[in-house]
Amino acid sequence: MARPRKRQYRHLPDGLVFDVSAQVYRLTLTTGKRKSLRDERNGNPLNQAMAIAVAREYNNIMRPLQGVNVRSLIRESGGLNGETEPFAIHARRLLDRAITEESPSRDTLDTWENDIVRVMEFFADIPSCDIELEHINGYLRKYHASASANVQNRKVAFLKKLFSYAVDESLMFDNPATRKKKRRVEGKVRRRLTLDDFRRIYEVADPWLRTAMDLSIQTTHARLEVTRIRYSIKQPKNGVCGCVWFDAPDAHGIHGVLYIHRQKTQHKEAAHVAIPIGDKLKEIIDSSRDSVASPYVIHRLPVKRARTSQEVNHPTQVAPDYLSRAFSDARDRAGVCSALPMDERPTFHEIRALAAHLFDEQGIDPQGRMAHSDAKSTKIYTQNHIDWIMVPHGEVKTG
Repeated sequence: MARPRKRQYRHLPDGLVFDVSAQVYRLTLTTGKRKSLRDERNGNPLNQAMAIAVAREYNNIMRPLQGVNVRSLIRESGGLNGETEPFAIHARRLLDRAITEESPSRDTLDTWENDIVRVMEFFADIPSCDIELEHINGYLRKYHASASANVQNRKVAFLKKLFSYAVDESLMFDNPATRKKKRRVEGKVRRRLTLDDFRRIYEVADPWLRTAMDLSIQTTHARLEVTRIRYSIKQPKNGVCGCVWFDAPDAHGIHGVLYIHRQKTQHKEAAHVAIPIGDKLKEIIDSSRDSVASPYVIHRLPVKRARTSQEVNHPTQVAPDYLSRAFSDARDRAGVCSALPMDERPTFHEIRALAAHLFDEQGIDPQGRMAHSDAKSTKIYTQNHIDWIMVPHGEVKTG
């Protein structure tokens, strides 16, 4: 049992005494060392009020269990803004705010919804203000230890986004995810699709898949855009891909305009592309019509009733994931790149790069129709309050 303090020191905080001989207050540190309390600017001893204030602050931090202090009471109450409550309590609300303010795409939203479940589980008993880099590393080890560098970087980016809203609401003092070093991402290993590959796959593909391949190589757009192209729309509209037809071909033989909203660059001006419909595009669209009543150029009757993808809004519309799988299946049946590992074989997305290469070979700048913001030889015009990139007419020869 500790010896009672002398009467003259009982009003002082724990560890603080006054050295009469030296006329200075001394504080016993948790290490046992005694420290004279002096003003660091001039070396003068602190007066009683200042010495008591310093001792109390030191004890609050270094001796928190020796008695009740205001800081511990505030912490047990959840903090001033809820920062000492488990982060899981705030995670859902912070994500809802991010969704409202950033309007993510449907694919991104689905990913966020999956990630928030893991976040709420991992941070179920970790106070917001205590989250450090070690917790982020632990999160990655628990849920994404075997994931690729690219995936791990995306998961850290999600935490960084979520924590940024927490910092904004004073739930965290800083964003520890910003201190996480990104993993090095290797370059793409997939082999490019050649024109000969394209032709071989085309020969074994189903009619609807041939239409998708034709549209992709003529427009330079990928699976998400081509599966959304409608036969006819009354006017260009944000978020809609479709054809606006002229009553008769113009003087240059153009039958209408195909409007593409490229979702991946939806917040950039070049996300909206207007492509003239020449004879080749019209032929592709016309030849896709069959006995199936569908508003979409790429369509098929489902073989069996299955859960409808979130990316489609009509039973006959082809989901982007299904298109990718069908192309890969046709590629393997055609024997294209069969000697390569599966993750090195070209996918449907590689048609986009092939199309860009073929347009470039013909002297036609491909960047505008690809929705790249640094496009040349393009013309911007506004219709229905949306800026569209009108690209020159051009056709790729594949036969």
